[in-house]
Amino acid sequence: MAQSGSLIVRVYASRAQLPIQGATVLVSQRDGQGQNQLYSALVTDESGIAGPISLPAPDADLSQNPGTPLPFASYSLVVEHPGYQVALFQDLQIFSDVETTQSVPLIPLSIPQQSSPEQQLTQVTPQPL
Repeated sequence: MAQSGSLIVRVYASRAQLPIQGATVLVSQRDGQGQNQLYSALVTDESGIAGPISLPAPDADLSQNPGTPLPFASYSLVVEHPGYQVALFQDLQIFSDVETTQSVPLIPLSIPQQSSPEQQLTQVTPQPL
């Protein structure tokens, strides 16, 4: 039986922590060939929330045996909104039967840019198991 976990994304303006409505939220995962597979493309609501997003995750029982694969699946998260830096999260961990909430503070662009917006990269470190 396939296992899954869920992800809720909370997007807000960095210092004021005011919710950002209309931010695009993309969740993807690298497949065995190194290609990104898109799992979800959502837009935040008036509360700055996108989700819950159901995502495949390995069986939680994997954490009970040493030497087995990790008991979580790693995903990438991209959040963008006009006037803000793009936020990129790598190695976001999703566990089976667990609802994960990821807060995403977007940083306003100080000067409007004609080309692609700046990015802020966050590498999520694995949970100590």
